[in-house]
Amino acid sequence: MVFEHCLKALSGLISILLMGEDDLTRRTVIYGSAGMAAAGMIPGAKAAAEPDPEKPEDDDPKPDTFDNLAEKKTPAEETELPHNEEEPEIVELKGLKAAVVGHTNAGGFGHGLDVVFNRLDGVRLIAISDENEKGLERAQTKTGAPKAYKGYQDLFQHEQPDVVAVAPRWTDQHFGMVEAALIAGAHVYCEKPFTRTLKEADELLKLSSENNLKIAVAHQMRCDPYVKRFQAEQSDLIGQLLEMRVYGKMDDRVGGEDMLVLGTHLFDLVRLFGGDVQYCTARITKEGKPALAEDAHESKKENLGHLLGDSIRAEFVMDSGVNVTFISDKRYRDVAGPWGIEFIGAKSTMRLFASHPANFSLQERGDAASTDRFETWKQWPEVDGEYHPMFEKLTGMHSANRRVVKDFLQAIEEDREPESSGERAMKALEMIHGVWQAGITREPAYFPLTNRLHPLSKDSN
Repeated sequence: MVFEHCLKALSGLISILLMGEDDLTRRTVIYGSAGMAAAGMIPGAKAAAEPDPEKPEDDDPKPDTFDNLAEKKTPAEETELPHNEEEPEIVELKGLKAAVVGHTNAGGFGHGLDVVFNRLDGVRLIAISDENEKGLERAQTKTGAPKAYKGYQDLFQHEQPDVVAVAPRWTDQHFGMVEAALIAGAHVYCEKPFTRTLKEADELLKLSSENNLKIAVAHQMRCDPYVKRFQAEQSDLIGQLLEMRVYGKMDDRVGGEDMLVLGTHLFDLVRLFGGDVQYCTARITKEGKPALAEDAHESKKENLGHLLGDSIRAEFVMDSGVNVTFISDKRYRDVAGPWGIEFIGAKSTMRLFASHPANFSLQERGDAASTDRFETWKQWPEVDGEYHPMFEKLTGMHSANRRVVKDFLQAIEEDREPESSGERAMKALEMIHGVWQAGITREPAYFPLTNRLHPLSKDSN
C-alpha cells in the first residue's frame, strides 16, 4: 500500500514537471486575502508601514494605514473542513491585472489609493510606480507589488495592466497619468479632484469614450450605504426636497481651497440629489474685500492649481427647482456645519455630516400649532449596537474606497458607467469653476460653462 502511494506521488510530480506554463497558470487559483498574501500580492500582516514623508491636512488627515488593519478570520474561516468532506473544486482564475501610479512629494498615493486593489477577488496587483526612489521602495513594501518602476511612463512601457489607480492628491499630476493609462488600454480609478481644468477633463472623457474605457473618481460618499438608503427613503423621511445647505470644512483652508479639495465631494452629492445645475451666483471675498481675479493664489501645501478667496458664499439653482447654498467662511465655523449638507424638505430636515460612513441626523419637529414648539435631532438610522458597522472588516477611508472600486470593477464587467464616474466628477468640478467665474465677473454663471479653461488663469482673461 505504501509503495502504491509513493508511485502515485511520483507520477503526480512528473506530470507537474511536464506541464506547460499556460496549463500550470490555468490550474492556479487564489482564494481570498489569505491566498493573495501567499502569492505576494499583499504585505505580511506583521510588516510595519513606513510613515509617509508627506503629512498633508486633507479630508482624512490621519487615515488608517492598510497595514494596521489586521485581517481577522471569521469563525467559519477558522473552522477546518471535516476529514470526510471533499476539498472545494479548483476553478480557473480570470483576474484583472492592476497597477498603481503615485508620486511621493507630489501628492503621494492619495487617501489609500495605493491599496485599493489589494484583497479583492479577481484582481491582482502587478506593478507600482513612483518617481521618488525612496517612496517607491516604501510603496512596494506596503503594497506587496511584485514589480516597481521609477515613473508611470516606464511602467506602461513594460506592463499592460487592465486597471490603474492614479493616486496622487495633487491635480497637476492627474492629466498625464490618466492619459497615459488610457492610451495603454487601462480603466482608471483616480483621486479627486479629477483635473485642474474642464478642458483636461473633457479630453480624458473623450479618450476613454473612444476606447470604451471606464473612469471612476474617488468621490466615496456617492457609494456610501447610508447615502443610498437616504436617497431611497428621502420622500418618506423629509418629503419633497426644497433646499440644500452645503457647508465646507472651514479649517485653515477656508474659502477657495476648502471648496476645491473638500467641496468636490459635497457638490457631487448635490448633483446626486438635485440633478443638473442651471446657473449660480457667488460672492467671494479676501480679507473682507471683494476678491478679484488678480487675487488668485496657489495652495501653500499642494499643487492644486489656481484658488481664490478666504470666504465664499454661492447660490445654485438646479433643474429640479431645488435651491442650493454653499458656504465656506471662518465666521460660520462654530455655528454651521460641520462639513456636510442639510437637506431641507417639506416635512422635515436631514443633516449629513461627511464621514466614512456618512453620519445622518433627522429632525423631529414639534407641533406646529403649539406656542412652545421646538425641534430635536436624532440619529438616523436608528440601529442597535454599533452605528458604523465595519464593512468587510475594513473601516474608514479603506472601506469607502473599496465600495467605489467594487462598483468600478462591476461597471467594467457590465459595460456601464461607474456610479462615481469621471463624467460626474467633471460636473462637480464645473460647479466649483462656476463659483469662481460668477465671483470674479459679478454675473451669473450658466451651465454648462462655455469657458473650459480655469476661470482664474491668465489664459481665461
